[in-house]
Amino acid sequence: MPKQLFLKIFFGFWLVAVAQTATIIAIPSMLASSERIDPQQLKHHLEIVDMLSNSKNLTKAIKRAQHKIRPPHYLRKRLINKRGRLANVFVINDENNAFDGRRLPKDVYLAIVNHEDNPQQQRLKLKRWTLYGPYKFTHKDKNYQLYLRDFNHKKRTKVLTFLSENPWITFAIVMLISAIFCGLLAWHLSRPIRSLDRSAKKLAQGDLSVRADKLALRYHDEIGQLARSFNEMAGAIETMVNGQQRLLGDISHEIRTPLTRLQLACAIHRRQFGDNPELKRIEQETETIDKMLYQLLALSRSTLTNEHPFETTEFSFFMEEIIDNARFEAHQANIELIDNITQQLTVSVQWDSLASAIENILRNAIRYAKKTISFTVYSKNNRLIIDISDDGCGVEDAHLTNLFTPFYRVSTARDRKSGGTGLGLAIAHEAVTRHQGKIDATNNKDGGLTVTISLPLVKN
Repeated sequence: MPKQLFLKIFFGFWLVAVAQTATIIAIPSMLASSERIDPQQLKHHLEIVDMLSNSKNLTKAIKRAQHKIRPPHYLRKRLINKRGRLANVFVINDENNAFDGRRLPKDVYLAIVNHEDNPQQQRLKLKRWTLYGPYKFTHKDKNYQLYLRDFNHKKRTKVLTFLSENPWITFAIVMLISAIFCGLLAWHLSRPIRSLDRSAKKLAQGDLSVRADKLALRYHDEIGQLARSFNEMAGAIETMVNGQQRLLGDISHEIRTPLTRLQLACAIHRRQFGDNPELKRIEQETETIDKMLYQLLALSRSTLTNEHPFETTEFSFFMEEIIDNARFEAHQANIELIDNITQQLTVSVQWDSLASAIENILRNAIRYAKKTISFTVYSKNNRLIIDISDDGCGVEDAHLTNLFTPFYRVSTARDRKSGGTGLGLAIAHEAVTRHQGKIDATNNKDGGLTVTISLPLVKN
């Protein structure tokens, strides 16, 4: 398939560069054009100059010119001189005085000074009008200069005038235009990638049913192809894991039949020939295998099925029977169980699976504790936190990350004598994950192990 993503990036940045270049070239041209007098306006001014130059009476010609450049109605009263005439045409002599001896307004004096400082400048922009000039002409062998107040084209050149006087604003506009183009391109490319990232994180957390959403699949470039490949990969992983768990469950189920026959044969042998150490050894190993198969079946069922509904309950009520049973078992092993459960914490649970997970962890703690076990429940950042801590020998740090892997046993703490099969914590991990929670283990500073479970709270 064509490399559409490459083309998008290439043409995107190429268009940004073109837009920047065009803006940089266009704005100075626009600013330069705003400094030039409009041709129609210049033609009108030159007609007035020609009329004054060829007139027999300059004073009367100025009066006629006054009516050709009329200010807006709201400015007329401000521009009427003492004799009631509209002051918008000014003729001065070589000494920069009005030809008829009148006093010139301040803006005309300012225009004269401005022209002396910059002879190329023939326009002075003021707040309400623009003063044009000087236009030189001769009348009856005398040299004069004409200044005109003109009220046209003011709004059209206001923005360009502002830009010409503020080059940093012009630079900021160019950067803003390029930022908008780059931002749109980055948003277009990153949006489906963020969607894929969310799907990948869910898959990494154990949700094998997750797939790339329609947003990423809608793209017909490399990103869309990546989303489709992701869906194929997720489907293959889900099929493989489910097949593996189903095979594990099937094998465990099939082994139970000959195991039951073996237990029956041991019972018949005891009746016929009595008890002996070898028979006890066979029964002990048979019980171990039976327990392991039971846990394997529980693990495969918890992985493959989701039949039990979630129930919303107060966690202290959920833990009443579990704590009572654990306290009884701890008492038989001369272990003290200290519980501290914060009240009125509501959670959504699959009753049997979560209860089995917590019971497995408590039994492990009872098995390896020396004197006491601490069971603490509290809330933090809108989550329910369960800390189950014992004062046993703990686990080497290198083994902590593998404690929840099926069949993993630490040689110094879990061996055949202790009865550990390496499946209890794996079942607990599967149950907690199904509850959208997290579980991990840490060593205590004073010795022993703490298993921490984090579950989402239900908002009341």
